[in-house]
Amino acid sequence: MTRALFLSAASLAVIACSPTAPTSSSSEQDKAPARVEAPVINAPMGEASRNNVPHAQLPTTISTTAYRLDMVIDPKQDGMSGTVEIDVIVNEDTDGFWIHARDIDVTEATISIDNEDIALAFDPVPESEAPSGLAWMRAERTVPEGTATLRMAYTTPYNQNLNSAYKVVRGADAYIVTQMQPIAARQAFPGFDEPRFKQPFTLSITAPDGNVVVSNTPKTAELPLGDNMIRHEFAQTRPLPTYLVAFAVGPYDVVEYEDIPPNSVRRRPLKLRGIAAKGEGKRLQYALENTDGLLTAFEEYFGTEYPYEKLDVIAAPDYAFGAMENPGLIVYREYLLLLDENAPLSQKRAYARVHAHELAHMWFGNLVTPVWWEDIWLNEAFATWMGNKGTTLWQPDGNFDNNTLRASLGAMNTDSLASTRRVREPLARSERVMDQFDSITYRKGGGVLDMFESYVGPDAFQAGIRLHMERYADGVATANDFFQSIADGSDNPDVVSAMKSFVDQPGLPLVSASFDCEAGTITAPLTISQSRYAPLGSTVTQGQTWEIPVCAKTSQEEAQVKSCDLLKSDSGVLDIPLRDQTCPAYIMPNADGAGYYRFTLDTDGWAALIDNLDQLSTKEALVTQDSLVAAFRAGAVDAQTFLTGMQAFAQHPEYDVASGSTSLLGFVYAQFPDAREGLAAYVRETYGERYRSTLGTETIEGNLLAPTLGAMLAGIGNDEEVQADLLSQARVYLGLDEGDKAAVRSNSLGSAFDVLMRQQPETGFEPLLGLASTGSPLEKGAALGALTETPLTDQADRLLEIALDADNAITGRQAGTLLGGLLYNEAHGDRVWGWYKENFADYLTARVPDVRRGRAPLTAGGFCTEDRRNEVDAFYRRNSSLIPGYERSLAQVEERISLCAALKTAQGPSLVAALTAGDDEGE
Repeated sequence: MTRALFLSAASLAVIACSPTAPTSSSSEQDKAPARVEAPVINAPMGEASRNNVPHAQLPTTISTTAYRLDMVIDPKQDGMSGTVEIDVIVNEDTDGFWIHARDIDVTEATISIDNEDIALAFDPVPESEAPSGLAWMRAERTVPEGTATLRMAYTTPYNQNLNSAYKVVRGADAYIVTQMQPIAARQAFPGFDEPRFKQPFTLSITAPDGNVVVSNTPKTAELPLGDNMIRHEFAQTRPLPTYLVAFAVGPYDVVEYEDIPPNSVRRRPLKLRGIAAKGEGKRLQYALENTDGLLTAFEEYFGTEYPYEKLDVIAAPDYAFGAMENPGLIVYREYLLLLDENAPLSQKRAYARVHAHELAHMWFGNLVTPVWWEDIWLNEAFATWMGNKGTTLWQPDGNFDNNTLRASLGAMNTDSLASTRRVREPLARSERVMDQFDSITYRKGGGVLDMFESYVGPDAFQAGIRLHMERYADGVATANDFFQSIADGSDNPDVVSAMKSFVDQPGLPLVSASFDCEAGTITAPLTISQSRYAPLGSTVTQGQTWEIPVCAKTSQEEAQVKSCDLLKSDSGVLDIPLRDQTCPAYIMPNADGAGYYRFTLDTDGWAALIDNLDQLSTKEALVTQDSLVAAFRAGAVDAQTFLTGMQAFAQHPEYDVASGSTSLLGFVYAQFPDAREGLAAYVRETYGERYRSTLGTETIEGNLLAPTLGAMLAGIGNDEEVQADLLSQARVYLGLDEGDKAAVRSNSLGSAFDVLMRQQPETGFEPLLGLASTGSPLEKGAALGALTETPLTDQADRLLEIALDADNAITGRQAGTLLGGLLYNEAHGDRVWGWYKENFADYLTARVPDVRRGRAPLTAGGFCTEDRRNEVDAFYRRNSSLIPGYERSLAQVEERISLCAALKTAQGPSLVAALTAGDDEGE
């Protein structure tokens, strides 16, 4: 199969007053930020005891007010040591209390209260009983209520799988970097590892001379200690939860960039630096020079300055995620920060989108933090929505304004499942916390925010956000607090219950709309109704209602008219002010594309809307496209209506609409091999001319649409001319043929390498394998993906050996790319699935980040038969002890397999017939 078109389906386990911002003066550094009392929700009540193990929030026995961390970190060693002092309030007399600790040995512990030290015994709970990491601190005598200081000395190994304080070896160098979110701080130091525990931190790190040492705040001192060791001391932070504590130690390149100058909101300059593995600092220029514009856009939107003292961005030598919003020290995977001069526009846009997302977190998530993980959705949804708004404010002509919508449309595929979850999903067991970090959190949440910004109006919504920042700065808040802030700021109380209806229940609304017309005359007003969307084969049950801001538009006598209302019941009437009773040319049931819902029409309604695509905005065209695909998946429209629409979208002038017109072509290619010749002819006829007319042009189309179409034409379309061009590009780039490497189109590098490996695997394998280890981040990704296109068994077997071997230069993240690509390669897929099952435990241990293991079932996302579904279920349940928190991922992947099988049976044959009809006629 063609990896570029199918790999995305296989995710391989693989976001009152504001105090004055800290300044650099010593007098300000010495001031401890005021402690913020954290509200507690769903915390276990009653007396804490060793026999009552808390699987979610800790009991309320202890509150925290400040941390002091003193660590010794040598990247060349296997672990670190430290002492931690935590100022606490003991809320009731107790003989012991719970802390979070995992893979940590506490060698000494006391709690000091009323000038007396009370010894504590450290009693870790077995992992089988508490997989997330808990320990009971047993006191030698009763600890009385009052203010106290908890002291612990400890040692802990570095994590080897991209979690907590983890170690990365690159060549002869070793690096330490951190990823504490969601619950990994407990592996770096013992403490109270929940968002509601928010307090200032003071860090000091002792490391061998020659290492760069950085943390959230500026360094205040470097003190030589002898034996080639240096103690690095850092300024106290503003109040932070443990998951935002960050540090890095190693032989990093540090690029001291020019300060971000003051602006209309921030009166002080802001220190900006870029940090990367040795030798990579030269690639940080683009990321650093564009930070000012993005940051200024956020400061102006929030009306308050960036809350922290400095801004470091670090390209981690290896990383499990995209980025992490640590205040003052944002961590990124290398692809997002390390850009060469010829970086394709797609890479630059990825940088901008993710960088903006993380900068938005500085206010929402960092300055104001959720109480518990059920509200982490608001952090990430807000950063998704605000990050996309920020890129548009930064570059109004950059075509970023559709990003939130496109993301939310993608989330609808998950939200269509019976096994989907609520946006605000209660978390009963901490080991399932990664369920909170999925497309429902980021993308659906962002779409819901976008809808309610449209509903109350942008200015009113902004007023609510600013009010929320003012009310809860340096503190914690729940989603209910946010809803109330929006209601108060916008003076619209209806928004509270309406927003709750979208975040407190699962599923996706489907809005049906129709005019009753006879002989061209309206006989009844526009009626609208709601139900829950369900595709063919779904077990979704009906009966839900949402409070949906529905806007519809149409045209009459060349004038467009629109009307909006809040649909609270099963059905209603929308009064669109038409000039007369003549039936309108079309109905657009999601005007401006602002609503988080799908819509459906009757056959005539779809035909009229498709005929009037030129009357729709880009966002309206995108939601129409999504709803048409969904209607086909639900069996509500026939194959010819669907295909007619897709052909119209293929000619749409906007690249993101045109690229979406390829929906379900990969499904047909994979599930109906006998139809491939006719499918290839359809692809060449539909997309060939547009590809050739945009190829190489310095336009959005040329940079973003052309590579997508080229990959499809070379793969599904079997276009020999496109294949020859891409093959030539690959050979020149790798030095196999003479030519100018700089002239090779960087935006097509992956597709070019793919063709090389399909057609000349003996020639391409070794050069690409080398590039996967030594190239730039862009080159590594393109090379790794292409290697999995090999048709040769011996090469596939060698890639599997590499994927399992943690001692080679291929990282764990890259190993996931290899495994996923080979699973989707028809020549090897069944055998690789067998290899994966046989080597599952070893692969998990060696290659899968701890925090990703619960998502291992997603590896099976490409199957499409009930037999495979049953096999997947049995396999992962048999290995469930290795993948704590797996339950939702397994339920969703099984449901996706069943839905694919249902679609294949019910709609597949008619779609194949429609796609290949032209080919048959030609014969």
